Amino acid sequence: MLAETQKLEQIFDQVKQLSPEDRLRLIQKTIATLVSLPPQEPRPLRFGEFRGDEAAMSTLEDFAVAEWRPTDKELDGP
Repeated sequence: MLAETQKLEQIFDQVKQLSPEDRLRLIQKTIATLVSLPPQEPRPLRFGEFRGDEAAMSTLEDFAVAEWRPTDKELDGP
């Protein structure tokens, strides 16, 4: 992993020396290699896959409180 990071840093340093036009051409060629990759099989999310020690997820009550309930006057406009 460290070797890959060092190699990427070397490439970034080389790219900085290119003209803006050549940088754009490099980006275009890089994107073309990504687009030509075979499509990957979609992987469904597993329940609890992203569970962690973060704050609790929003509840239905949170959504109800944040819901916009316009009055008739707001809907009719000025």
